[in-house]
Amino acid sequence: MNTEIFIPMFYMVLLTFVVSLIGTIVRFKNVLIDKNHSGSEMMKFSLPSSATEITKQADRNLTNLFEFPILFYAICIVLYVSGKVDDYFLLLGFWFVGLRVAHSVYHIFINGFIGDMPIRALLWLPSLAIVIWMWIRFISLL
Repeated sequence: MNTEIFIPMFYMVLLTFVVSLIGTIVRFKNVLIDKNHSGSEMMKFSLPSSATEITKQADRNLTNLFEFPILFYAICIVLYVSGKVDDYFLLLGFWFVGLRVAHSVYHIFINGFIGDMPIRALLWLPSLAIVIWMWIRFISLL
């Protein structure tokens, strides 16, 4: 069986760790250096009202990385178990990861809007289409 499908999965896990680390570093900076939080706020285990925008965005992005990408992890495992991994699925996997990296960078550090629509949606929608296509293609190969 082709284990190369685990490479894009590894990069998604790495992205999740990096976003978590960014969020942790920014929170520590807010607490230890900027003194933006009171002790009672810290005991709530949530973002206090004084949290910086980058802290909020990193927290939201980390949450995103535990939602939709689950479908990507699932299709990668299904492809491996069924022995259906091919170069096209690998290409789709790497495209998905690239779009998710771009989405995370944009979401955390820029996060602009066109009217009420976040521009990061232009990075999220193609990644959604890739996962849907991966599932459709897998089903068609059965």
